[in-house]
Amino acid sequence: MLNKQLSHEVDSCIVTPDSISADEIRRFELLGVNEQQSKKLVWRYVFLIQICKFLMNSARQEWKNDSAWPAEIKKIRQFLVDNREVDDLNFNEKFWRIINKINAKLTFGAFGQSLEVSAEDAATAGLQLSSQLDFLETQLLTQANLLGKYKLFILVDKVDEIWDDDDASSNMAVGLLMSTKEINSKFSNVKCVVFLRSDIYEQLQFFDKDKLRGDEETILWTRSTLPELILARAKSSTGNSSMVAGEFWSNYFPAVVEQQPVADFLLAHTLMRPRDLIQLCNLCADLARREGGYSVKEKHILQALDVYSSWKLNDLIGEYRINYPFLSDLLILFSNTSFVLTRQRLETIYTRAKEALTERYPAYASSLSIDAVLNTLYGIGFMGVERNRKTHYFYEYPGTVEDRDLVFVIHPAFRYALKSTSSVDLEPFTQAYEIQQGRVVSEIFRGRSPVRGQLEVPRSALKELSSLLERLRYLQLQLSENGELPVEVTSEISRNFGTISNELRRTLDSKNVDLVELQIVMLRANQYLNDLMARLDGSGYVSPKSSLAYEIIDFMRRIEYMR
Repeated sequence: MLNKQLSHEVDSCIVTPDSISADEIRRFELLGVNEQQSKKLVWRYVFLIQICKFLMNSARQEWKNDSAWPAEIKKIRQFLVDNREVDDLNFNEKFWRIINKINAKLTFGAFGQSLEVSAEDAATAGLQLSSQLDFLETQLLTQANLLGKYKLFILVDKVDEIWDDDDASSNMAVGLLMSTKEINSKFSNVKCVVFLRSDIYEQLQFFDKDKLRGDEETILWTRSTLPELILARAKSSTGNSSMVAGEFWSNYFPAVVEQQPVADFLLAHTLMRPRDLIQLCNLCADLARREGGYSVKEKHILQALDVYSSWKLNDLIGEYRINYPFLSDLLILFSNTSFVLTRQRLETIYTRAKEALTERYPAYASSLSIDAVLNTLYGIGFMGVERNRKTHYFYEYPGTVEDRDLVFVIHPAFRYALKSTSSVDLEPFTQAYEIQQGRVVSEIFRGRSPVRGQLEVPRSALKELSSLLERLRYLQLQLSENGELPVEVTSEISRNFGTISNELRRTLDSKNVDLVELQIVMLRANQYLNDLMARLDGSGYVSPKSSLAYEIIDFMRRIEYMR
């Protein structure tokens, strides 16, 4: 996107090392210099060739007829021809071919230099190549100054695709950064910009790294800027440049999803990266279009999460397959379980698999200790930690897992793929606890006769039902203030309590309260609360003697009394 925008104003190109050349780049060394310097020379050669092409492009704009080109510019073009380089500014060369050129022969005869460098025969090939590139750089600097009004941006991307988390990869990345800094410091009208994953950059250790601090720019997306990106895309696709955020979300998406504002719900399922939000919104829109709809409904968003979650889990494994090849096997441990895990439970689950993982990946034994695993899962964004009644994820709170972190939370983006959609491993109230209507009717008939042909609720019971609703509201308040439960568990239970309350209110607010419907709601609520108490007790979150347990049990007794 940056390249496209820049191309309207200046010359720009994208340089991407191809994965097919990864082994060639890592193995490449020149006699007479160390491995890091060898890698630096490869990058330096690539950048200088791109500057050569840039000068050709600038010359065409400055002088319409190439016969009017200065002699030095013609020499640069001849240099490109002699070394089998095209003068198209687009970078399409495979890195293994570049390495072959360096290893075979580079000629500088176009500049009147008779010396040819052969890395195979010369014991000091690295020093000689460095000297030749110094000479080429001097020639280019002079011409770049003459054509100073023209600008070039070299954008380096996809370095992570050839990253292998070893010394050779580190030397390759360090060589890239050192070469980039040199180009930027010497050429006033040429800027190299390297896009590098932050986890890779932080691993790099080299002399003078501190001197790059002023050139670093961390790309951070926030809860306010990401929706702006979606709005910008919506303006472009609809042609409505005056559209505002409120108009977009109200016209094309539902106001709330599962009791959350729609933008907040969507963002909660991303790792705060543009591609995540774009993919999820596009999936939702596709589902709406398949049904012939104009706007996305809540059901489309919930349906889209299944596919989206599988994408994100596979993307995560693929993104870190080099650094953590064991990740796929590790994440299986979190399938079909609750998405909130205490440290004790997590350690118990992991202990069962640690030996098998260590045997399968012996080279990564040091990365498979429980502390290392927790830091890995937190660092890649798979899991967050609860601190001060809030869940923290690495993309917003960089750092490491601390000893005092006792509650861990699987990120919402991965929960559907893992079939881990409950914080207490319990079905939501709306999706389970179905009660057979015939059974309820039979129970009612045994204790009560229909009135005027319909089963109705006595007026005295309506007051008791109102009192029950007030008690449920109080229970929700106690739940939020109690602080015994992890915040994600509290949120889930509160949502289910809200659903119970809504269903009870719906029956109460109807013109004629249907006794069967009311009894079904109360039976389902009672069954859910029984299961909830069992889960909370089994997870160790609350004891049967705690104040919260007492409140829930008291509410269940009130339901029984009502029935």
